[in-house]
Amino acid sequence: MTLNYEITRSNRKTIALKVSPHGEVEVVAPLDASSIEIDNIIKKKKFWLYKTINKTKEKLPNKLKKEYISGELFWYLGKRYRLDVCQCEHQGLKFQYNKFILNYKDRDNAEQLFKEFYTSRAKEKLTPQVAKYAKQMGVQYNKVKFLEMQKRWGSCTSAGNIILNTHLIKAPMYVIDYVIVHELAHLIEFNHSPKFWNIVKTQIGDFEDHKSWLDNLDIEV
Repeated sequence: MTLNYEITRSNRKTIALKVSPHGEVEVVAPLDASSIEIDNIIKKKKFWLYKTINKTKEKLPNKLKKEYISGELFWYLGKRYRLDVCQCEHQGLKFQYNKFILNYKDRDNAEQLFKEFYTSRAKEKLTPQVAKYAKQMGVQYNKVKFLEMQKRWGSCTSAGNIILNTHLIKAPMYVIDYVIVHELAHLIEFNHSPKFWNIVKTQIGDFEDHKSWLDNLDIEV
């Protein structure tokens, strides 16, 4: 089994290994630590890592499959809104009066309708935010793309494309802004060095709560 991990450089003197609540491995290494030193630590601790990863994944709650019935709650911009399935004049799914309204005739297609809703709103609300922060940070990107991803909230490609997870539209705007700034910062620093985090902090400030919010949302989406 391949062990994937992310390296974060810091001013610490020793190499530390961290396993997130979702089983992701982070290596926190000194600025001058070589790739050979990091590989040796990973090899030395691989059995502990596999054991810890398996334990954390066992603790994750099973995601309940949506039934798309009246009273179910769905995330949108940091809040959960009630779904009302009814005999409506309109077809499909709408968001009105602080609730989701679904025509009962479209229940069989509800999952796809919600995907389309989230994708549409993500493009509408997140695209201007990318342009806004790119201007503030003095960076240029190529395109903004939206994908439904299972493991990442966003990414920045070597071609300068910013890719955002459509599920992000479920988070509050300040959390969305953190992800956008995070990806734009990779146009300046393509790693997670102290310089990278300073760039993010300049725009967002204290972002640890933002990261925690995403960790909790990941369990429920």
